[in-house]
Amino acid sequence: MSLEPGIRRPQTASPMSSGRASPAPRRRNDDGDIARKDPKYKRYTANIEKALVLFEGHALQEWADYISFLGRLLKALQSYPTFPQIPQRVLVSKRLAQCLNSRLPSGVHQKTIEVYSYIFSLIGRDGLASDLTIWTPGLMPVLSYASITVKPHYLSLLGTFYLPLGQRLRPALKPLILALLPGIDEEGGEYFDEAFNLIEGVRTTIDDEAYFWQCFLLATITSQTRRQGALAFLTRKLPKIDTEEGLTSPLVSPEPGLLLRCFSAGLHDDNLLVQRGFLDLLVQSLPLSSPILQKLVSPPDLELLITSAAGVVLRRDMSLNRRLWVWFLGPEFQDQSTPNNLLRTKYFQNYGLQGLIRGLRQMIESDPSEPAERAQPARICLSLMDRWEIGGLVVPDLFLPVVRSIKTYEKTSASPENYQEVMRSGAMFFDGVESHLIWGVIHETLTSAMSSTAESVDNSLEKLELVSFILKTFNVREEEMVVIHAPLVVLALLVMLREVGKGGNYALTAKGFGLIEELLELIPQRAFHATKDGDGTSIVDDESIIPAINKFYSRQSSKSNSTIPFSANVIGGLLLREVSDVVCEAISLKQEDGGIRFRILVHIMKKVPRADWSQQPLVIAIKKALSTEDGRFPTLQGSANAVAAMYAKGYLGKSDIDNLIYPIVERIWGYLSPETPKYHVEAVRTLWVLQDVLDDRRVEAAISRFMTSDAINGIYEIRLADAGRRFSVLWAHSISNSKYESILTRPLFLFLDSLVQEGTELHVFARGWLQNIQATSRLFGIILNKLLSFPFLRDPGKRDPNSNPLKRHKFQAEDDLDVCSYYLQTLSNVLRYSTDSALALLAKDKAIANDEVGGKLIRTRGFDEDSTIQEVLVNVLVWAIDGEGDTAYVHSVSKLHRTALSVLHQILLSPYSESLASLQLDGILIARLISLLNHPNTYIQVSLLDVLYVALKLSMLRSGSPLNNLRRVSTENPGPKNSRLSISIGDAEKANPPPQLTPPAQLVKCLIGGFSSPNSRPVLDSWVNFLAECLPLLTEVIYQILIPLVECMVEQIRRNFELIKSLYAEDATNLIASSEYSLVSLLNGLEQLLATAHDKLVTEEVKNPNPKSPHETTGFFGNMVSGVFAMETPQSRNAAANNRLTVLLCFQDTVRICYRIWSWGDQSGGGSLDSASLGSFAYTSMKLRSRSRRILEHMFAAETLECLETLIQLWVGLGKTDGARVGSIFKLINVLDGSRPKFTVPAIFNAIYSRTTPLMLESFRKSTLTAEITDLDVVVFLVEYALSLEDDAMDEIWTDCITFLKDVLANPFPHRQSLPCLLHFISILGGKVDNTNFGEQKKMRRELGDLFLRLLTAAFTVRPINTNAIEPAYVEKDQDTDGAVIANKNDPVARAKAADIIEILASVVPQLRKVLIEQERILTAVTTISTSIIGPMFRSKVFPQNVSPNLLDLLFQLTRIANAQRAWKKDLSDAFLDPKFFLSSVPLVKRNWLPLLRQWLLGDRDRLTDLLQKITPPTTAGVLFGVGANSARAEADRRTQLNLRRIACLIFAADTDNFVVNLKEIEDTVVEVLSATSVTSPSSATRGDVYLVLRALILRMSPVHLNSFWPLINTELQAAISSMLPEEDSEYSEISMLQACKLLDTLLVIAPEEFQLHEWLFITDSIEAVYRPPNWAPSALSDLVASYSASIDLSSEFNNLNTTSPSSSSAQRKRKPWLANDRVREIERAQIQAIASAAGGGGSGSPAPGGGQITQLVLRPFLRNLSLYAYECTYEMGAPDVAVCEEMLLADLFEEGGVGGGGGSAAAAVPGIISVPAIATTAPS
Repeated sequence: MSLEPGIRRPQTASPMSSGRASPAPRRRNDDGDIARKDPKYKRYTANIEKALVLFEGHALQEWADYISFLGRLLKALQSYPTFPQIPQRVLVSKRLAQCLNSRLPSGVHQKTIEVYSYIFSLIGRDGLASDLTIWTPGLMPVLSYASITVKPHYLSLLGTFYLPLGQRLRPALKPLILALLPGIDEEGGEYFDEAFNLIEGVRTTIDDEAYFWQCFLLATITSQTRRQGALAFLTRKLPKIDTEEGLTSPLVSPEPGLLLRCFSAGLHDDNLLVQRGFLDLLVQSLPLSSPILQKLVSPPDLELLITSAAGVVLRRDMSLNRRLWVWFLGPEFQDQSTPNNLLRTKYFQNYGLQGLIRGLRQMIESDPSEPAERAQPARICLSLMDRWEIGGLVVPDLFLPVVRSIKTYEKTSASPENYQEVMRSGAMFFDGVESHLIWGVIHETLTSAMSSTAESVDNSLEKLELVSFILKTFNVREEEMVVIHAPLVVLALLVMLREVGKGGNYALTAKGFGLIEELLELIPQRAFHATKDGDGTSIVDDESIIPAINKFYSRQSSKSNSTIPFSANVIGGLLLREVSDVVCEAISLKQEDGGIRFRILVHIMKKVPRADWSQQPLVIAIKKALSTEDGRFPTLQGSANAVAAMYAKGYLGKSDIDNLIYPIVERIWGYLSPETPKYHVEAVRTLWVLQDVLDDRRVEAAISRFMTSDAINGIYEIRLADAGRRFSVLWAHSISNSKYESILTRPLFLFLDSLVQEGTELHVFARGWLQNIQATSRLFGIILNKLLSFPFLRDPGKRDPNSNPLKRHKFQAEDDLDVCSYYLQTLSNVLRYSTDSALALLAKDKAIANDEVGGKLIRTRGFDEDSTIQEVLVNVLVWAIDGEGDTAYVHSVSKLHRTALSVLHQILLSPYSESLASLQLDGILIARLISLLNHPNTYIQVSLLDVLYVALKLSMLRSGSPLNNLRRVSTENPGPKNSRLSISIGDAEKANPPPQLTPPAQLVKCLIGGFSSPNSRPVLDSWVNFLAECLPLLTEVIYQILIPLVECMVEQIRRNFELIKSLYAEDATNLIASSEYSLVSLLNGLEQLLATAHDKLVTEEVKNPNPKSPHETTGFFGNMVSGVFAMETPQSRNAAANNRLTVLLCFQDTVRICYRIWSWGDQSGGGSLDSASLGSFAYTSMKLRSRSRRILEHMFAAETLECLETLIQLWVGLGKTDGARVGSIFKLINVLDGSRPKFTVPAIFNAIYSRTTPLMLESFRKSTLTAEITDLDVVVFLVEYALSLEDDAMDEIWTDCITFLKDVLANPFPHRQSLPCLLHFISILGGKVDNTNFGEQKKMRRELGDLFLRLLTAAFTVRPINTNAIEPAYVEKDQDTDGAVIANKNDPVARAKAADIIEILASVVPQLRKVLIEQERILTAVTTISTSIIGPMFRSKVFPQNVSPNLLDLLFQLTRIANAQRAWKKDLSDAFLDPKFFLSSVPLVKRNWLPLLRQWLLGDRDRLTDLLQKITPPTTAGVLFGVGANSARAEADRRTQLNLRRIACLIFAADTDNFVVNLKEIEDTVVEVLSATSVTSPSSATRGDVYLVLRALILRMSPVHLNSFWPLINTELQAAISSMLPEEDSEYSEISMLQACKLLDTLLVIAPEEFQLHEWLFITDSIEAVYRPPNWAPSALSDLVASYSASIDLSSEFNNLNTTSPSSSSAQRKRKPWLANDRVREIERAQIQAIASAAGGGGSGSPAPGGGQITQLVLRPFLRNLSLYAYECTYEMGAPDVAVCEEMLLADLFEEGGVGGGGGSAAAAVPGIISVPAIATTAPS
């Protein structure tokens, strides 16, 4: 059988197979002169080679074959026992190692050990020592899986042949210890003693205690599975180290840190028994007080050990905790003079406290991102509190850092769930801490923040924020906390704030008072009730408060031995005293935080029972504040609230309150001006606080006094309007109070008195107020209650047939007729100026529903529950009219009658008086008129006649009346309906409108000037009414004056709006004169102006009808506004078009300004508001928002399309400037009554048609195109609008949407830009229809699916994909590493334009199931997408530069569709098999390609097998010579390299252990490829790519599955690194050696336990890596290479490279690969380019041995520092950084720098580079 590998033969998998044989290793077999001279040795060698041939060609299929092979090999070895050498010893050792595979039975293992024994006896002790690196690796892992029958032979082998080596075992000491430790992990095992004695024998024979123990400690640190055995040995053999002699113990020489790290590793072990054992060792051999820990080791190492020990409490195991307490607290002390617990506490304080605190603090400050690690300090502290001796000392120092860490994590956590997990642990820790300790820390923090020597203000504010976080986040509502500690902390903080305030630190003071408010919310009233606890001394000076509280919370005191410094009632008095002092200070110094100080005072006063404190200074200060003109409102509000609180608590008497009420109300009255709306709500609220406390009429009296105090020249009838305006504010904010009458009654009548004083400013304002009044029923209710309170107004009783009372009531002299007339006159004035809506409420509202007092009066007068206010008023008026009096007071009676008739006349003129027809007022009035015919006052008849006329008209509505009967005879034709835009707002419709006149041009100027002048603001309502009256006169010239007037009004609206906005800003410095009433008035006038113009426009268009010709079709929107508009005649077309354009331009301006006003009330951010006026802001913004919304609704009803296009233009602009507010457009559209989807969606379609195919639309459906938007903008808006719709809206728009889509498909070319967005639109429709059940679902779904498929085809037909467009760099396009965040994401239109059909389809594909329903249709769509996009893009000439993340995302979504593999499988396979695939960028591969490949592998598990079969074994058969041979070999290399990289890529993309079943095939393929030489085809140039496959296996396979690979990996790594030695013949290129070093680097970082048994072959894995003995000689390969290159002068580039290596960062806690360095990649790329250039120039292309740039600048420095770096990583005990290893592998697979790794495949796509390096990097044959 030939040794040359041939064609791969079919094989059957065997569970006992150890794997394919490895090739002959590259290490030289030096047999000396014997092999050349002695023929017997040649026969001896031939016999062994024949035996080794049995291992080739899959000859070993069963375990018996292995025994047969071993027998043949043993027989060949015994054939010439005279030779002390083993021919082919490296290959023999490898075959023996493979025979010790764990999958083989024990019989094979036993036979293999027999062969080992013979070989060792043959070569002797010296031969074994010299070839230790050859024979030892195969024996190392045996004991971990050896059977009971194999163990004695194995142990005997080591004892017989290895122990006698003595000092020569030093290089292999650590792996030898690791190999023997599994034998002692079971103390009751049969061979425990033998294995234990063997380890002890190694310790003895090595003759270096320090070296042995250091290696033993390293083995314990690095190998978790062998830690149980290490613990057993340490338990028995650990030297005595708890005394001074331990300082010189070999355990701590030369590196004491290893001992502590050994214990730390054991304490972190997952095995509970291991943790318990190491704790026992700590207690017995290494107590906290030992000299080693206190004198020798460094503080960080001690912190590491103590923190690791404290971490065992997380296991919540009592056995561990008990041992930990013993170690922390020391042994039981025998000293009887001091309590044992105090001695143990002092022991912990002296030896372990500071180390534990520093260690836990460092753990906290490391800021881990994982929630489990973040919560670990809190959980440890919580468990430590189980022992008060420990927790009581540790928690005070760590409480605040733990809380601060939790607070910081709230902002930095990756998700809310992570923060909640940490928060749960923090809450448990907080709940476990004693209240005394918590509040002691809070008090200490506040003291530190407030101290005069504190650090910067920012740090002090941060501390206060931390305390606030504690109060808001944790449970601080326990009884002890809120009753004892919170009052003390508030008292201390108040005292400290007084001192801080003297220094002028206002920011700190404000934050401190805010914190006091939070604390006061926690304190209940019972906290200040008198108790027996604490010092009851009532007289406490300020200087003694802080020391007493400090003593109470001092570290020396505790809850058990400290008493409360002050009793509860004393604390209450002190709080009142201190807070009154800070209030007085704020008033005297005029500080800005007076409001919050007053709030604190009121809060404390409400909770503290009546205490003995001097309130006189506070009263004097309040009086002083009230007398100050420039006082701030918060101070005024606080003063009022404080006065109310003091009066309620009895601190102020009646005389005191009388002296304070008037100035307080006077000052508050000054803030009720409409021009200063900032504090309206707060001011009125303050008045009601006073009223609720006083419960009398004093507040009302004060207000009434102010209502009459602004008379001009002392004349009451001539008053300023300011008082009325202030009262209107008071009314608006008080009317919702149930006791509104107690304040509003008298001021209301004083205000209404101005209605009779025509010509005065107050009269004008009162008229406007009545037309905009809120709660009209309350106004009439107040007047009605006054009228019902007069006893002389009563029902006269029964009437005769003529409606005369049987006994008419006579008024008496004592009756208050003049007062009653006054109330009736007031009611008349109110009705005179009331609006239609007020009259409607008068006729609709129930009279009994106003208030309880009025309800009782109404019931006593005999009215029922359903009587309306209008009915009750009419009856009362009739009673007044029916009464009569004597001649002595006839004037008063006459006045009463006239006033009552005037009121009744006004009520009957109301359009809502129909319900009064049943009262038969006509008969009563006729009777009363007859009775008054002889009355001397004839004017009463005139009034009666007026009322009677109206009553007669009203009687026509009463069935059975004479007039009603006459009405039935005749009928009236209804007039034409008015199509006005909106209901007129303002006065009621005038009965006799003024004659229409054509006004001069000066009138328009006057109107503009009136609206523009700032002085016209107080009478703006009059201007608006004037405009409304003038508009009929200007109808004929409305188009000429429309634009100037609208521009003027819009500009004034804008200015007023900006003033109001600035008024509520946080940084507003003064109260700007501006009112929302002015803005509403302007809006009313603007609406009336537009309504008139639009009425005129509609009227003109209706007058010129032009029916459609027979050729014109209705279209799909024909029914939208049928008959409203008509085609213009040619003669009037231009004029009518101009008129329409004028109106629509004004509409656009109005829509814009109304949207700005509406969005201001809707915004959630966009500028901070003044927190003191939030109530007023909410009221004002709500009012303005409601008014602007109504205008928009009316405009949408009139011109839907134009208004909608204006909003779309706004939406586009917001997307470019303010992306956060783009959603407000859809909010507005969805809340407008006139913009339901059934109207909005067709309008959007019309907007699209107007820009694509306008000829399809009738003229009245076309847009004027005044909005600067494109059809794509409209379609994107349509998509976003559809997303915002509710699912139920589909019923309204379904038909229109389907018709529109059909029309688009009939002519898709004009819509080519928007077709992709329409696909998204269809997917949205499908998703929403899927959630509804209207209509014929099956038919609708089928129709929608057909449209989608047709539109998909049309999109690719009309607008083909540009497959040659090169995508920008992936990293530059997406800078956000956490997600797909692209530039201008807030701009939806820009995003839609930048995203082509690929991005849209990526979001549509997941919805295909809802759109297409049927699997066949889904497959059709998938096929279309794949055929039109995926395939052409992958087959493009510029692939993969044209591949974008969106394309791969689309393909990923396609792969998730079930049973659709046939559509995309070939395209993806072709792309993956394309040689240019490996030119893809690494970020794109990492984020998109790898998930895609992983998804692909789920449905095509044979893909890896196919690739493995494509790799042909190396062969020399048929290889040509010359140039043709090089070309053929290069082509074979290229194919093999590509397939190897594809295999590595698939392994890396798959899930962990996904290809376990393929490991045998992978191993066979790797072995075959590694057997290549420089003359085979493929050649050894492929070796670097094999290393990539091995790295992928290491990263994606569990180490347990790679047992059969370790002999192969060891052999290859030794051969590759040995090739750098001068005496070796190398077939390795520099790139291949670099890849081998990267494989070794990855193995050292990942550190599989199986590899730890072999890493000594490559690095010095012991303490000698740092502390080398004088006679040290290198044995590891890396050190051998380093010793060879020690004399080579290195360039400065190496120094730069070395300083940037991962080892340079001492703070790095994770192990990173040394070669994961940008500088390494730069050198690698430069070398590939140099080799390519040399080969292109005709040179050999191979670097000089040992002289290449990579070797000099990378490999030799790497190998020189490798041992030290590996030791440092082990010493740091950091976790492996697997992510960096993965990134390094991806960079080698896909980056150009990694292309040449053994002749990189990706470079094959680059002409002139790829094929050349594939040959040039191969060493010459």
